[in-house]
Amino acid sequence: MEKNILIICEAGISASLLVSKMLEALREKELEYTIDYAPVSRVQEKLTFKNYDVLLLTPQVARHEDKIKRIVEQEKCTSNIIFIQPEDFQYMNVERIIAKL
Repeated sequence: MEKNILIICEAGISASLLVSKMLEALREKELEYTIDYAPVSRVQEKLTFKNYDVLLLTPQVARHEDKIKRIVEQEKCTSNIIFIQPEDFQYMNVERIIAKL
């Protein structure tokens, strides 16, 4: 079953590297996930057009948790919100991140 994942980050720079590494790991595991990413400023726009199964929040955006939850509620999304642990993000430990999906 395919899952749609949105990685929410501060600016999008480091998240693009994470997306690449995650896609590579998912291909190796033969899992059918689509991954997109967006800065906090574009979350509402993204959720207006698509209901993601999982919202992965990078450590830098943890302070925006309430704002993101309000947007999810407003857009009537059923997305599961998961925080990426700082050490997993720092070392791009995609195996541990994928295990939480």
